Amino acid sequence: MKAIPKSVTAVTGIALALALAACGTGEEKTSGTGGDRGTERREGENSADKALKAADPLTTLKAAVVKGAQQNTYRTKGKRKSADGEFTSEGVYQVKPDAAEMKDFGPKTEDTPDGLSHIIKINDTMYGNTAAIPGKKWWTFDLGGAKAKEQAEPFVLMAAALATTGDLKSTGVETAGGRRAAHYQGTVVVSELSAYKGDAMKDKDRDAYVNRLKDQGLERITLGVWVDGNGLVARTEEKGKGSKGDYSTTDDYSGFGEPVTIKAPPASETAGKQESMEALAKKK
Repeated sequence: MKAIPKSVTAVTGIALALALAACGTGEEKTSGTGGDRGTERREGENSADKALKAADPLTTLKAAVVKGAQQNTYRTKGKRKSADGEFTSEGVYQVKPDAAEMKDFGPKTEDTPDGLSHIIKINDTMYGNTAAIPGKKWWTFDLGGAKAKEQAEPFVLMAAALATTGDLKSTGVETAGGRRAAHYQGTVVVSELSAYKGDAMKDKDRDAYVNRLKDQGLERITLGVWVDGNGLVARTEEKGKGSKGDYSTTDDYSGFGEPVTIKAPPASETAGKQESMEALAKKK
């Protein structure tokens, strides 16, 4: 029999503590006032928080990376500040078969006259809302397998990156994404992460996250990851300042494993790949 990894044990321990907190001792009370029940509920919540707070940060993050990689669907809600402006966003994602639908709400531009950027991805084909093609509402672009196969989802990348930091710490238990979660924080230095070799992060995931930070002109960020009692990432937060100015993201995660429906836009409203490329070329 294979030994159970410490990371799995950590998540199991948290889940068990939460279950015990929710169920109490198993003895059923036959009488009691509303005040008694309120006290019991608060005690259960306190026990759950204590279990989250007591968990080892590194072990918990490594376990969250493993469990996060097992999730096939999830949803996000977030906000972002970068050189391009301030945005709020929402998305729904499916790992296999590969599909996603993302909406960004931000500044009004020529490309997004109403401030909405709406992207739908089905396997290697991406669709985006547009006002640039007469008679059409969507453009089409062939990614041609541009996304690295088996690359981890963003929240998994961030949990793994945080696990590599030298100043990793727990800052307490908070409500994130609508549920109680342990908040872990550390500093990611891009040059140090680029050279990282260890079991907390795969090389291809490390390179993907490093490239993402470099694209924003960042040399270091403060990274926060919240992990709930089920061992799943509830929230991620990045904050930094680089050559392109201030940068920050906050995303809440929910709906892990729930059914999702992601469809391509109506063909009658969608420009073909050639028409889309020609329209893009004219804009340049």
